[in-house]
Amino acid sequence: MMHLILTTTFAVAALSLGGCATQSAAQHHAATLGGPVSRVVELPGTPGAGEPREVRVVVDEPALKLASIVLRGGTVLPTHHSVVPVTIMALRGSGIVVARTERLRLDPTHAVVLAPHVPHSVEPDAGTDLVLLVHHLGRGEEHHP
Repeated sequence: MMHLILTTTFAVAALSLGGCATQSAAQHHAATLGGPVSRVVELPGTPGAGEPREVRVVVDEPALKLASIVLRGGTVLPTHHSVVPVTIMALRGSGIVVARTERLRLDPTHAVVLAPHVPHSVEPDAGTDLVLLVHHLGRGEEHHP
């Protein structure tokens, strides 16, 4: 009898909360992109001739900013930081992300995740090209010295 009363009480409480107990966490916390619900974005292919450092923003929405960065011939991306969390992925090539005093390997099978305000730089392997895709979780300003 006590089990029936507790079960009924729980069900009534769940319903009185507007069904919150049955909705997924994704429904409560999903940020909207502000653009189309789906799309294809073009990423850089194999780097050819061009500037030593080439940056292109491919998505710029309130919840997400995607930028591609091509570092040619071992060009280093100088120390900077972001006010939002970032994930750095190597689409082509490999190198090192220097985050404060840590040296983190970056290649097509290893990504680097950084918290907000972490100073970092990117060093391609000597003399090589490195193509990055950088995910910014939200829109924020980057700070370059």
